Amino acid sequence: MAVNSRDTTPLVFFSGLAADASVFAPQKQKFPQLVVPTWPIPSANDSLDSYCDRLATDLGPVKDAIIGGASFGGIIALHVAKRLQPKAVLLIGSVRSPSELSRVARVARPLKPLIRFIPVGLLQRCCGLLETRWARRRFPHLSEVARQFRNSDPVVFRWSLARILDWSITPHLNCPVLQIHGDRDFVLPSRYTRPDVVIAGGGHVISLTHPSEVNDFIESAVSRFRG
Repeated sequence: MAVNSRDTTPLVFFSGLAADASVFAPQKQKFPQLVVPTWPIPSANDSLDSYCDRLATDLGPVKDAIIGGASFGGIIALHVAKRLQPKAVLLIGSVRSPSELSRVARVARPLKPLIRFIPVGLLQRCCGLLETRWARRRFPHLSEVARQFRNSDPVVFRWSLARILDWSITPHLNCPVLQIHGDRDFVLPSRYTRPDVVIAGGGHVISLTHPSEVNDFIESAVSRFRG
């Protein structure tokens, strides 16, 4: 899946925890060169590094690109960046290192062996209640997280969740890492990380709930690193 530069800086963004490209729908409208890779089904013994090796290989040569990601996709972007040497990495509601994960994620690490017992299909069906018109009005941030989870592949979801819990190494990159975050993100709370831009009232899926702010953030990076 080679990325062509066209007339603008190539953009490669990874969606959140087993989510799909729809999480970046507003960004695709403004940046037609944006590529959102699909999540390959992981092998049983895939580590974060081996998985990111495959993603980088599938992308093919990417020259002078900006790589980014939302939530878990930001973690993936950091590790893929070690292989592709981009101009910059953009984190959208994500974190820079394992130490910036929520306390819940850090405390839950010993429970990783139990992930295989999570009834993902049942939980996905229950999430349909959060996608009603009433729920979208009352809980827009939670409703969007529920929609992404409901559409995720259970195999990819379980593997991704395990990789979050055993994430222990911060990638050291030779490019800038820029971060935008919502101040009402309860999945990856902003108080544990160091965002460059904070969106007032933004939850965890700011690419959809606050598209103008996220698009401005991306445009600023493209302008900064163009050429």
